[in-house]
Amino acid sequence: MNSFYNSLASITPLRVAKWLLIGFVFWIGGLILSPFPHYLPPDFQYGFLSNKGDFFFSSGYFIGFYLHISAAPIALFLGGLQLSRTIRQRYPQVHRSVGVLYVLTVLLAAAPGGFIMAFKAFGGWSTTICFGLLAVATWWSTFRGWRAGRGCDFQRHRVWMLRSYVLLLSAVFLRLGHYGLQLLNMTPELTYQIVAWISWVIPLVVLELVLAAYGLVEQRLSNNAV
Repeated sequence: MNSFYNSLASITPLRVAKWLLIGFVFWIGGLILSPFPHYLPPDFQYGFLSNKGDFFFSSGYFIGFYLHISAAPIALFLGGLQLSRTIRQRYPQVHRSVGVLYVLTVLLAAAPGGFIMAFKAFGGWSTTICFGLLAVATWWSTFRGWRAGRGCDFQRHRVWMLRSYVLLLSAVFLRLGHYGLQLLNMTPELTYQIVAWISWVIPLVVLELVLAAYGLVEQRLSNNAV
């Protein structure tokens, strides 16, 4: 009975909000997966692929496309699990195993696939640069987080992996932002260009402000100076 009451006491508003947010991310992830029947085989009359039939196979775009769409939803799910303090503290081996899968999924498929897709992104050079930078930043932050974890620098590991996951969440913010900006009746190309940038730049800035508020960045910098 005491353990039951202790469990209830551990449920704080922050933890509830965190899991509600994770649940929302998983729900959006499910929506992202819903068009998959149109991708295998590719249906060039449907949605995202409607303007890509001319170069889908000839340019090698299909390689990046299938790498990205198969790996990114998995990484979103795995990254959400890594936010669980219970798993980190009570089941550290599970946390490490899931972390390895997350790193491999991002470094070998999700980020490289996104980088390939960036060269044919809708919206021209602006979105090409945007998604190219996003792919590089996601790969680099994941790599740095993995290296820090391997070196037992868990403070730096936490910071870099948070950056990695926030950048990966750009897929969620992209869809939410697109729905919102459509209400402004701008051209589809301009709408996509704007939402492509804000889908990861603004969340990353917010994360850096939160990290600074908690002193994590300053602590990391001081560790470098030692």
